[in-house]
Amino acid sequence: MKRRTLWILSILMIILLAASCAALGEDGSGTTIAVLSTTDMHGKCWTVNLLTDDPVRNSMLSVSTAVRDCREKYGDDHVILIDNGDLFQGTPVSETQILALTAGESEDPPAMAVCLKEIGYDAFVLGNHEFNYDWDGMSSAYQYLEENGVPVLAANVVWDGTDGEHEAGENAFTPYVVRKIEVGGHEHKIGILGLENCDITRWDLPENYPGLMFARPGNDSYSMASEAAPWLARMREEGCEFIIVSYHGGLGEADDPLSFGDNSENQGLRLIQESGDIDLLILGHDHSSGYSNTAYPDRNGREVFVVNGGGQQLTQTVIRFREDASGALTWQIEDSRSLNLADYEPDPVLEEKIAPYAELAAEMISRPLGTAEGEWDLSSDYFARQTDTTDFIGAATMAMATERLRAMYSDPGQTGVEGLDHLDVDMVMSSVVTSGRYVIRPGSLSMRDMYLLYRYANNILVIPMRGSEIRAVMEENAANRLSARVLNGETYIFNVRDDHTHMIFTGINFVYDLSAPEGERVRIEGFADGRPFEDEGVYLAAVNNYLLGNERCGLRIFSADDAVWAQPEDETVQDLLADYVKAQCEANGALTTAPFTWHWSIEFGADPAEATAYDGPVAARLVSAPEDGHRYVIMQEGERMALSGSSEGSGLEGVPCTAWGNILAAPLDPEAQRFTVRLQEDGSMALVNDDGLYLTGAANGGGLSLTPEMAEDGLSLWTLREAYGGWNILCAGTAKSGNYPKALEFYNEIITTYGVGSGGIYVFNFYEIEGE
Repeated sequence: MKRRTLWILSILMIILLAASCAALGEDGSGTTIAVLSTTDMHGKCWTVNLLTDDPVRNSMLSVSTAVRDCREKYGDDHVILIDNGDLFQGTPVSETQILALTAGESEDPPAMAVCLKEIGYDAFVLGNHEFNYDWDGMSSAYQYLEENGVPVLAANVVWDGTDGEHEAGENAFTPYVVRKIEVGGHEHKIGILGLENCDITRWDLPENYPGLMFARPGNDSYSMASEAAPWLARMREEGCEFIIVSYHGGLGEADDPLSFGDNSENQGLRLIQESGDIDLLILGHDHSSGYSNTAYPDRNGREVFVVNGGGQQLTQTVIRFREDASGALTWQIEDSRSLNLADYEPDPVLEEKIAPYAELAAEMISRPLGTAEGEWDLSSDYFARQTDTTDFIGAATMAMATERLRAMYSDPGQTGVEGLDHLDVDMVMSSVVTSGRYVIRPGSLSMRDMYLLYRYANNILVIPMRGSEIRAVMEENAANRLSARVLNGETYIFNVRDDHTHMIFTGINFVYDLSAPEGERVRIEGFADGRPFEDEGVYLAAVNNYLLGNERCGLRIFSADDAVWAQPEDETVQDLLADYVKAQCEANGALTTAPFTWHWSIEFGADPAEATAYDGPVAARLVSAPEDGHRYVIMQEGERMALSGSSEGSGLEGVPCTAWGNILAAPLDPEAQRFTVRLQEDGSMALVNDDGLYLTGAANGGGLSLTPEMAEDGLSLWTLREAYGGWNILCAGTAKSGNYPKALEFYNEIITTYGVGSGGIYVFNFYEIEGE
């Protein structure tokens, strides 16, 4: 009986030991490691969006809970957790403390740094938005992270040698870290290499990265593969048998030669194809989760697994490590998925630690400023027409920048700008910076409104420009960011291509005529302050730093060095807007539209009938709404692009169509997909191509594909919302996993899905096939 009892106890101990080993990710056949990653969290560290009062279901508080569950499953030593950048910028809760650091009003760490420390991240990789802020303040945040066990990685961020303390090419941050694991009773090494986006100098002010370069001297092409190569080799020499690269850039493409500012922003695919030592690649920056959990061949033909949480999800890649006969490390990816953070409750312990930051931010944004009165147009059609909301931003920027210029200079001659005879800012060149469809309405205004009006952590600079230079910038915008379509006898104006660098001009009177030849589309009538416009005149333009020097817009030749005034580090653009509201209310009793004295419009001067005249063969005709069982081409109206069957990682390539009014000319490109509509009982529709493949979105947007079977959770079902000149085509399943549905858009040369906005890049129509 005793022997039997001992035998039973032994069996139980073996079972318990096996269960314990399984929980720790170990058994006799190998070791399991779960690699987790977040990216582009953009300040989400609270349960509520303080600006809109909407619940936030994908914050770092939910990340904490999801990570805890994973550690309980695999064991603390069997989880590697990495954040891939763009962490600090994005919400008042995340930014208020950063601004207090910059102003010297506090020494507490920023809220997002506290999140990384408390959750226990193994590495943090810098993103481009980390350089939106004062260098000294951010340096203290990085120091806090390092002191609390979270190394800050950026192998390609180096000193330029001008500070007198560092050699040119010397690393400013830790390039990589090594994590040791035990497999088969032996120690093995996993390396984690961090790479920052190289395009920082196109977006941020030099004082935010003093003495820094984002590629080593001599790497004039800004190749991230070249930046990674020496570190990958060193890591292999150091004994790293499995290497994770965390790069704050998107997948991109690798067909065309690399050109800084053109295709250097997203080099993930190029990094894979030009390297041979990457085993797992974490991407970000492009907010695209659609290509996550896929693999691409490296230069040796070996598949490299890619993940990207897209700012919404926690990626989880489960890898089984074993030893081969020689003792070398082998591995197999057993599972890789993106965990929906909305499925996890906020961590109450972390929530308590972040609560003081949320209280501070709530107090800040609740600060009253004044009152708006009178008639406001309430239009959010920011790309295609003049609106009171964008006019307010322009008026406030001009007035406050002028005030600061006059405090800085007693006369124009002190600026050193030849031909400048005034210190009044003449105009503003801005991108669309307002959050969603927010508009100014009559009523009380607070700092909350200023953050909704201007959602980015931009800086304002004043640049002297010749009239000819202003004209060239405006002509480029008219040619590359706007298009006109005549549909059902009505002319529609769409914004096209990169809406982040679509420029809005305030303070200047002008008309765009999109029927005129390129280079002749802008008629400038003068400035609102009464100055005539002359090509040889010298004027002052206030611009935001994102546009300044940006290769994708007409300001590419200008830099911060050209500025006669730049917004100081202790002042935000929201502060500028707030000062204007207070000044207007003090002087006039309320904020009204009276100061918005300029005018601009977009027209199509040609006869619409001529633009639609066509007597050739017809391939497809516009329909008012799709019907069940009918066959269509789905075309994005702004750029006349139909969906193709060719994938571009996070979406489908676009195929150009020849459009005349309400028809598409024959022949259609054979790559243009023909979709049959299958209406569902709930009113949604499935879109099935001629090969029986379903058009399918990604759970959190940033993805689009053709799948052989209908996806779960409604990702292969679509609904329609009437839009300007057509439809927003919404993925029905995406509303289940986030705060808002995602819609088809044409962006960066592909058709994908993203949170639907008001711009023309989201407008699609159905054209019924004829004659096929």
